[in-house]
Amino acid sequence: MAEFVYDIRDLKFILNEWLDMDEIFSLEKFKDNYEKDDIDFILNEAYKMAKEVVAPINKEGDEIGVKFENGKVKLPPAYVEAYKFLQENGWGSANESLASDTIMPLTLYRAYSEMLMAASPALMSYIKLTTGAANLIYRFGTDKDRELFLENMLNGKWSGTMCLTEPNAGSDVGDATTRAYPTDDPRIYKIKGTKMFITGGEVDLSENIIHMVLARPEGGAPGSKGLGLYIVPKIWVNDDGSLGEPNDVTCIGVEHKMGLKASATAMLSFGENDNCRGILVGDPPDSNGVSKGLAMMFHMMNESRIGTGHNALAQMAAAYYYASRYATERIQGRLFTNPKAGRVPLIKHEDIRRMLIEMKAQVEAIRAMIFRGFYYLDIAEHSKDKEKAARCQGLAEILTPLIKTYSAETAWQMIALAIQVYGGVGYTEEYPVSQYARDVKILSIWEGTSFIHAMDLVGRKMRMKDGVPFANWLDDRKEFLERNKNVEGFTAEISKLEKAYQCVLEIKNIYDSYYADKGEKGALIPLYATRVLDCCAQLFAAESILDQAILAKQKIDELGADHHDYVYYAGKISTAKYFINNILPNVYIRTGMIKEADQSALVCPEEALVIS
Repeated sequence: MAEFVYDIRDLKFILNEWLDMDEIFSLEKFKDNYEKDDIDFILNEAYKMAKEVVAPINKEGDEIGVKFENGKVKLPPAYVEAYKFLQENGWGSANESLASDTIMPLTLYRAYSEMLMAASPALMSYIKLTTGAANLIYRFGTDKDRELFLENMLNGKWSGTMCLTEPNAGSDVGDATTRAYPTDDPRIYKIKGTKMFITGGEVDLSENIIHMVLARPEGGAPGSKGLGLYIVPKIWVNDDGSLGEPNDVTCIGVEHKMGLKASATAMLSFGENDNCRGILVGDPPDSNGVSKGLAMMFHMMNESRIGTGHNALAQMAAAYYYASRYATERIQGRLFTNPKAGRVPLIKHEDIRRMLIEMKAQVEAIRAMIFRGFYYLDIAEHSKDKEKAARCQGLAEILTPLIKTYSAETAWQMIALAIQVYGGVGYTEEYPVSQYARDVKILSIWEGTSFIHAMDLVGRKMRMKDGVPFANWLDDRKEFLERNKNVEGFTAEISKLEKAYQCVLEIKNIYDSYYADKGEKGALIPLYATRVLDCCAQLFAAESILDQAILAKQKIDELGADHHDYVYYAGKISTAKYFINNILPNVYIRTGMIKEADQSALVCPEEALVIS
């Protein structure tokens, strides 16, 4: 197995040189605990953890997977050890928790966790879900809830989950049938129902599992607005914080999956013996049966959606780095331009170089897009400038479907390229890229399919708050173009970015007209939604990587070609130019398709689409 490597230099560039981290570290929440000088130390230590502790267990987790016996799930022993090591040594759930006095900025936390996710995607899911569940309790629970649950969740003693999906209610969360029945205690409900696809729903990592469960209370309104949110421990937690009796939560089985085999995806039964208790989060349903359970759960879901996109980035980046090293080691073929010179490493071949820079361009552009999103979230959550915080919150909400969907869809394609670089051996299990292909595919489905997020973009995010956040997002693109229109060395790229920006404006106008007259054009809204999302994501990613390239050019001008960082900066410039000249033109093509509004998919008889 090849040694795990990661581009820590790009992460350092983002935090030390590109983003204004001084602004983040000056925020009240962080100023006493972190400073810019901490960045390199934290990233270096995390890289060491990724290489020495986490990466070595990744293949073992894939080969052994989870074992389900007598209602219990066992993980590979090395996973249990690694989970405890990370939690006990400061690399676990507390660093992203709103309840922690030493919470890290998302920008810093996500930079180090990206390397750990790349080293073992299955392991890090457990840590992330525990953080998300703890943040829900912190935001919406009572002081007593926080006292009972948070400490043990943040130190890794207890883990957490998110329970939405049911056998008959997947993406249609509002169709959930899990019920919550009142008891003599107004805060305690009896929970009864079944949830499926619950990551970490049953594991031997921790002594207790805290499930955040959506259920419909008696008298709850139909649909999603009638769902409440409940804290349902696997083992009941007594008022003094000690563990009580089992809480009638039963694992029925685990899914047999294509990938992420060390991530236990469980089916859970709540209340088989009519003795499962849940603690109500927030208010009981109002007189119309309306609860805010799903609205509260969306905080965890949105964290998970951005995290899913970041997970996809980490996996495609790792696959690219493995493939790039293999391309320097594998001697194969002769140069087309000089066949008599003898056999050469793969990286000397033109098409291999094309595939490598395609992967590099997508990885670095998507990473830039994602970290701008984390930056907005840091400001939105912690800035005392309410107007700026609100604006950044709106921008982050616009980016959420872009980050989740474009990253996940592109990762599948880029890992396929990594396999192609390896050739036949890439298709075997002897090399790591085949596992990444299997592990990453779920990410375009997790936390809502790509189509769901595309509809969130065109149906809600573009139109929310009278369209102000999306107008702000567009204004920022225009401001970048104006500010950089005469930058030496990039005028051609700026011109192409301007063209893509005009395309997105045109798409926005087209969709405004569709919503104004949903008649016969109503079906075009969902039909082209994923293509609209791609256009917005590629515009933003292209701008982000070009902004980095402009900075890299400045660094080269200052430092000269003899500096040890010259290769990195020169590579950044080539990467940006490749993205804009080879990937961004997809925006022009898709805009033409949207304008043409071909309806073949709708006109084609359903029977013709099904082979029976």
